[in-house]
Amino acid sequence: MSNDMELQQDEMKEIIEDFLVEADELISSLDNNLVKLEVSPDDLDLLNEIFRAAHTIKGTSSFLGFEQVTTLTHRMEDILNKLRKSEMVVTPEVMDILLESLDLLKVLLDNVRQGNQEELDLTDIMARLDATIEGQESVPKEESPVAENKDSDSSVSLSEVSQTNDTLVTVGQPDNVVDESPVTETGNPVASEGKSTADKFPQNSDLPGKPSRPQMLKKSSEQTIRVDVDRLDSLMNMMGELVLGRNSLQQSINRLNRDHEGEYELESVNQAATAVNFITTELQMAVMKMRMQPVGKVFNRFPRLVRDLSRETHKQIELKITGETTELDRSVIEEIGDPLVHIIRNSCDHGLETPEERTKAGKTPVGTVCLDACQEGSHIVIKVTDDGRGFGIEAIKEKAIERGLATRESIEKMPDREIYRFVFGAGFSTAKVVTDVSGRGVGMDVVRSNIEKLNGIIELDSEVGKGSSVTIKLPLTLAIIQGLLVQCDDEVFILPLSSVLETVKTEHSEVFYVNKRPILRLRDDIIPIINLVDILSANPRGFIMTEKPYIVVVGLAEKKLGLIVDRFLGQEEAVIKSLGSYLGSTEGVAGATILGDGRIRLIVDIVGLFNVARKIS
Repeated sequence: MSNDMELQQDEMKEIIEDFLVEADELISSLDNNLVKLEVSPDDLDLLNEIFRAAHTIKGTSSFLGFEQVTTLTHRMEDILNKLRKSEMVVTPEVMDILLESLDLLKVLLDNVRQGNQEELDLTDIMARLDATIEGQESVPKEESPVAENKDSDSSVSLSEVSQTNDTLVTVGQPDNVVDESPVTETGNPVASEGKSTADKFPQNSDLPGKPSRPQMLKKSSEQTIRVDVDRLDSLMNMMGELVLGRNSLQQSINRLNRDHEGEYELESVNQAATAVNFITTELQMAVMKMRMQPVGKVFNRFPRLVRDLSRETHKQIELKITGETTELDRSVIEEIGDPLVHIIRNSCDHGLETPEERTKAGKTPVGTVCLDACQEGSHIVIKVTDDGRGFGIEAIKEKAIERGLATRESIEKMPDREIYRFVFGAGFSTAKVVTDVSGRGVGMDVVRSNIEKLNGIIELDSEVGKGSSVTIKLPLTLAIIQGLLVQCDDEVFILPLSSVLETVKTEHSEVFYVNKRPILRLRDDIIPIINLVDILSANPRGFIMTEKPYIVVVGLAEKKLGLIVDRFLGQEEAVIKSLGSYLGSTEGVAGATILGDGRIRLIVDIVGLFNVARKIS
């Protein structure tokens, strides 16, 4: 009896987990589709897709006994049903109440996920939904629980504001009967697209209540499976160990070839080593692809965000998204959402002008924000561009001088890109008016620090009157990197190859001193140089040029730094291992790896490297 009870609980828990996963996917699609519906009110297929999603959530939540979720989605479904039967028309006010209900639905589902059985007060939202359905003026809006999550990931949304909101197109055919089943364009009922959680058990209105052990329907073959993230992380860790083993094997083979050159027995060993190397590389790529997710998973939250901002700022904004199928490691995907939110909010609030200002400037009343992603080698490049007023470089200069960040003489000699870097400073803002959206100077410095933590680079370009562009360059994965091995004194360090601009063997005559500090003149660049040991060692030896004729030039955004080393040891794939809590906070060190000879070597953190170099210079 006890086993049966446990089995029933396990089955019900699995069903609820599946429902929550599916509900999250459906809500994400609703967020985007409701925004699309506002600018395409005559799209019957889109309206039916929205209705089906709400209907699926309502039906499954009803079966599972989540009454508040059922009540709210049922009322949303009533409005959607009237829209598709032309009993109501799509207006910004109707979309506002639907989107607000969707945000509240997210809160309800979060409560289910966390096991919070406390009920929310739905009186206000239900009264406003009823008023909308009856065509009455909405009752005054009260604070709802979702307001607390306005800026959280779960409630971020965007959309475009149509220029023809006053001329609305009705969809569907009038019908006096409210049919809650999905319909085709001809009005015939259709089955819900895709597999839903509800497919796992029969939905029967005659059932007296929630069954203790639901009967499972036979599943059709599926093309995808859900895998726990911990299993993928474990697989990636084992893949890293395999790469380390491969490197060790390759080094042993090289040593054998050197010591026993020409021996016949080595031929078969070399062939086997080559096969292992090839298979390991292919397996590594396959495991990395398993962790890859389309960047559109992050981009999908922005159409609603833009819509909300356009309503709040009384601007007409069009969001254009390209490259959303570009894939990125899940560990990076999780970190880039908040920085992009800050950038887009700034573009909409400060970058784009009001329709009146744009018309006076000879522009179209509708401002455009473009969000693009593409892959360049082992990096992904994300660019946010707007056609707004742009940054006034003179205003940035004056603000930087006012805050003591630079002198007037030094700032006049700076290139434009370096001047734009001031925008990413803490508390830096040229906004004349502080709004609820932005203007306090507390966002862009967070953006920069978050991107640099991912070993990424962020740059800003702008032209007054034409607009601005923020470019983010990120590594595809943070687990395995291509590294340049360098020796400095008796230590071997690994520099991320993505940050290495070039390596040079320079003569002493090309090194100059400014304020007793060495600099390298490389073509048109003046690059400060420093011993790598000085940065990472507790006992720096100082600058000894004659002993260290090799320089590695590394870059962070527009900044460059020359690292003096003894010699180059080659390139190797490095699996990043954490140093643990005791050494994990060491500035200038990203982690460690195990080389093919079994020795542990430090991986240099380029962001920390620049910070340490600035302190000791």
